[in-house]
Amino acid sequence: MSTFAEELRDYALSQGADLFGIAKASDLDEYFTPPHRAKDLLPDVQSLVVMALHIPDGALEAQKNNITNYSYNMFGYTYLNRELDFVSYKVTKFLEKHYYQALPIPGRGSHYWEKKPGYGPFSFRHAAVAAGLGQFGWSGLVLTPEYGPRQRFIAILTDAELPPTPPLEKNPCTKCFQCIKNCPAGAITNKPWEKTIGGRPVTYGVVRTDLCSWVAKGMTTKAWPDAPFNPNVDVEKPETLTKDEHFKCLWEKRDARLRCSEHDEGNYGATLCGRCMIFCTAGDKAMKSRLAKRQNTTQDTQE
Repeated sequence: MSTFAEELRDYALSQGADLFGIAKASDLDEYFTPPHRAKDLLPDVQSLVVMALHIPDGALEAQKNNITNYSYNMFGYTYLNRELDFVSYKVTKFLEKHYYQALPIPGRGSHYWEKKPGYGPFSFRHAAVAAGLGQFGWSGLVLTPEYGPRQRFIAILTDAELPPTPPLEKNPCTKCFQCIKNCPAGAITNKPWEKTIGGRPVTYGVVRTDLCSWVAKGMTTKAWPDAPFNPNVDVEKPETLTKDEHFKCLWEKRDARLRCSEHDEGNYGATLCGRCMIFCTAGDKAMKSRLAKRQNTTQDTQE
């Protein structure tokens, strides 16, 4: 890694990033079509600076145990988005102060004029794989050795020509298919989606994003049937979901408790599901590995 790339990494970590990697921007050109390639957003782009923030294990475990989803909504999404944007903004300024162009992509949302359902301006997941931070699990989530699927990514496009991080060789996904077994929407299929990133093959399961999104947005009672935070209303899914109908489903037909909570807390968009992440064995393994280090430290201290 070059001296400037090392300085950039150290600065990103000092601003709160838990993971940092660099990808060659053109490595994703073969995967995406216009307008979702890096060069469609920043014509002079050379590199992708990719960072991640860890989602607290406790927030996910509390949801897994049917106790509360509030911590995950806030610290896995709403507040985490602000932190992702903060880190991205600070690193963008660092690049600009060194006379480079830099385009930060916000941590959430999509262009309201986007024609492809479920598409944001740029895919952080694919950028993370290209930057060597992880590999795809069968669910389509990116799994890292440090956290499994329990992190969120963000990316900055820059014309700085930076040395890419080597790809992660070993995939944390064991194909246990807990993601399929625990998907209440039946959105994760056993059909493989096979592509290449930077000439390297990648595979994950085909995901019905329309089914996933309906459950994640709290439109059904399927997500957490035995939990106090499970939605109480089943909203009928229209065959053709126009923008107007989508708005009515979200803000007129859903469980009023959700609508009030999201209005008061500003946490709209946080998933009401998350089961593929929560039940992923790679995340559980990473958490237990971290906790084991505390036990080892305690034993060393006692000795």
